[in-house]
Amino acid sequence: MPGGCKGGSMLITVREVIETAYITLIDDNLIKEQVVAAAETTYIKPVLTEPLYNEVIADPGSYSTLIADYIKPCLAFYVKYLIYSQQLFETAEYSNPDPTKGKEIIDQATAALITNEVHQNIINDILFIARQKEKILIEYIDEQTYELYEKPTTKRISGFLINST
Repeated sequence: MPGGCKGGSMLITVREVIETAYITLIDDNLIKEQVVAAAETTYIKPVLTEPLYNEVIADPGSYSTLIADYIKPCLAFYVKYLIYSQQLFETAEYSNPDPTKGKEIIDQATAALITNEVHQNIINDILFIARQKEKILIEYIDEQTYELYEKPTTKRISGFLINST
């Protein structure tokens, strides 16, 4: 599958993102693989640390529980978080039953219902879920004995706590 990750591999498919993070099954074309790849390298790679991430990509079969039960749920919600606002304004043709309005950016009746506050609350909810899934992923990794995992260390620099690997 093409993508922006090492070797073109992705840890989750677009269909899996939709089935995991969306209540309504949306069209696969509404999520681009490049967004999935960006979410993976932005959010998952730092959690796994580069050595473990590279090993998971190279040998996913050895990490099936890690991928299926912990990475995919986390990654799915980060993908949704990254593209939700864009999807909101590009999906009128998929959600509007009136074919004469299919080319509009968004159905005006729907847009009127989505205030900035409601929109921000939805984004915050998606991010909250993604972070909770990330927390569960980190806890799982900490419980395992992955040789390639580099546990982050916390340092205090000028009064700030800095995590590093």
